[in-house]
Amino acid sequence: MFLNLINAGDLLDFYSSIKRKHLSLFKIFSRIFSSNKKRIQTAWSHIESPPTHWWDIPQINERWNLLISGDYKTNYYDYFIKTYLSNKTKIVALSLGCGTGHRELRWASSGKFERIDAIDLSSQRIDYAHQKSIDAGFSNIINFEVQDFLSLPETNTYDLILCEQSLHHFYPMKNVVEKLFRLVKNEGLLLVNEYVGPNRFQWTSEQLYYTNKLLQEIPVKYRRFYKSGLIKKKVYKPGLLRMILSDYSEAVESENILPLLQKTFSELELKAYGGTILHPLFNGIAHNFLTPDKEIDAVIKKCFRFEDNLMHSQIIKSDFIFAVYKKESQ
Repeated sequence: MFLNLINAGDLLDFYSSIKRKHLSLFKIFSRIFSSNKKRIQTAWSHIESPPTHWWDIPQINERWNLLISGDYKTNYYDYFIKTYLSNKTKIVALSLGCGTGHRELRWASSGKFERIDAIDLSSQRIDYAHQKSIDAGFSNIINFEVQDFLSLPETNTYDLILCEQSLHHFYPMKNVVEKLFRLVKNEGLLLVNEYVGPNRFQWTSEQLYYTNKLLQEIPVKYRRFYKSGLIKKKVYKPGLLRMILSDYSEAVESENILPLLQKTFSELELKAYGGTILHPLFNGIAHNFLTPDKEIDAVIKKCFRFEDNLMHSQIIKSDFIFAVYKKESQ
């Protein structure tokens, strides 16, 4: 069995990172000789990121809204609150991998929550999030804390647990899901907005074939990498060595998320919102699509139709899902 330890895509990414002065030999060696936990903390120590990911594109966010709520103007926060929390107040919630806290601030602003315990391994991000909560006047509601999820005491129970693009960083997934089950109250809810595609972004041959096919149809001027001048000519699945060294937790057991959740909780709804093609396609070049004009809009709409047709034909599955689960009374 061939292991994709390193490939041409890794070398191109390495060269591009050096040109952007984003990577140095010191960083490389420090990651090689670091523990897995330290690599994770280092990978997520930054506060801001360049707008190079598919989620940075405004039309992508509108597409998510449409596929999840049925309305391109209604985001999943408002949809979830209206659908599941309309008659609830004083909710006690847990948020996993809160990062810089922007999601928790949105939840707190709804007025539905008595307390949100928000945890992350990055002290830099927790400090930033805590200051933001003070500035916004929500520090009495949101409790930001540096904490390992599996080390949380199980004496506290929650009405709602929020897993928003964080669960795919946790492992071992069986233990994580069992912990979620023990922490949430009977009749409590679990919101999951997650990447559930191939482990460590080891994309399928069909996925790579169609992504590269679509990439070649995008004008060259929109395929320039951020601050490097290089042109994106091909999408590679990242080498396992790079994935492990850069962030050991990235999509480490993403394929196991849905089967384990569906086995453990009652599924109230599941919405697939794609990303199977669009995620690897726009990675590194999304900044070229931030200023809308007729040509950019046409390119983006073409990409949407391309992915939709493949999903509707069941040639590919959705790598990203929005789902709500319930813990039935014991």
